Amino acid sequence: MRVRKSRSLTTPATLDTHVFINRATELKVLVNALSATAPSGQHVLFGHVRQLARWTVGEHEFHILACPRTTPADANFGPNVHWHLAPQSARNWLGRTLWETKTLPGWMTSQKIDLYFTPTGTILPRSPVPQISLAQNPWCMTTAVTKSFRERCKALAQRSAYRKAQRSADLMIYNSAHMQRLYRQNAAGRTERRGLIVHQGIHDKTHDLAARTRDPQNKDRLTILSVSVMARWKNCETLLRAVRRLHDHGIPAKLRLVGHWPDPRYRQQIESEISWLQLDSHVTLEGHLSLTDLHAAYRTARVYCLLSRCESFGIPAIEAQAFGTPVVGSKTCAMPEIGGNGGIYVDPNDVEKTATTLKQLLTEDAHWFDLSLAAIENSRRFRWQTCSQPLQTIFRLESIPEHVSEIDSQTDADSARRPQSVANAASVGRVPSPRRVQEATP
Repeated sequence: MRVRKSRSLTTPATLDTHVFINRATELKVLVNALSATAPSGQHVLFGHVRQLARWTVGEHEFHILACPRTTPADANFGPNVHWHLAPQSARNWLGRTLWETKTLPGWMTSQKIDLYFTPTGTILPRSPVPQISLAQNPWCMTTAVTKSFRERCKALAQRSAYRKAQRSADLMIYNSAHMQRLYRQNAAGRTERRGLIVHQGIHDKTHDLAARTRDPQNKDRLTILSVSVMARWKNCETLLRAVRRLHDHGIPAKLRLVGHWPDPRYRQQIESEISWLQLDSHVTLEGHLSLTDLHAAYRTARVYCLLSRCESFGIPAIEAQAFGTPVVGSKTCAMPEIGGNGGIYVDPNDVEKTATTLKQLLTEDAHWFDLSLAAIENSRRFRWQTCSQPLQTIFRLESIPEHVSEIDSQTDADSARRPQSVANAASVGRVPSPRRVQEATP
């Protein structure tokens, strides 16, 4: 990767007044990707940026602040996207926080940045330009998630930062209505100044492959698939006990748990649970799969099930639906909103209801087929060219009414079935040129 140095990030000057955008062309948008270290976070942030850049070639520029860990292998987002490498000191949480507070505002002024976009759900304490914050982390606001003392302290600090962002950001973007509800509950019911609910898409290649290869005849009628980062709040234990109930009723279901286990102790707990339930030959812990193997897992599974207590979206559920695999999910998070009519949603603590729901989908072909068709139809909502359209309003913030983004009184599942009004898409730009990567030195 060829690196070219840009001007220093140590420019001390910042603007005393908050400049508001009142034009719709020639904007320089700074996208802070330093926090996007997880694959799911990169998927969301870069999926939207790619689409916006494609639509606005010749109109707007995007400057992405990243480090080697957060720079994707394919960083050719188009001729209007420029990459800046942050200094080494800003590549951990504490160093990044200090650097963003002390140095970044001055650099933004020196580079004549017009708009700041962050995927952290927070804002900079001193920004010379309007700030847009994308909220997608429900962990600290989910009381059902058990936390250690240290984690409770971290959650307390995060909730405070989220309240400040909701109060002061020029635009809050939520990746689900569920996230918007959590932010408002965290702020004692206060509404954000401006708010948008913007879902995320899954890869077009996944949609296309699913359309070519899905076949009800290739489904293993006894296989249940669960794909996620298997943190403790993913609640694998309830799913295991539901599978045990299926076996007790003469249904020899198989369960595939796919994904990384960030806490080895939780994995050991689940392995012990599997042995205690006498499911060793029926449950597999498969870790990370290649994309090819993951798609094969979606294609052959009869049901996708995730009983997470903490979920702001649920990308794997939509990927599974694209392959015609119905979803059984938790009704206490964003899954009803995202999975829509292509799934059935239960209390994540209700073993009996989960087992009954799984039994119906494993044994009743007509019921399964109807839900499979609904799953495919629901997955079509989640293409980037559709999901990213509302973000075009960031170039004309004044067009978004203030204090009118109210929580819908209907359930998430009901709102998922209604079409959402979105901004008109701009014309797709020309073919991108090779990327430009710049290094910002401290």
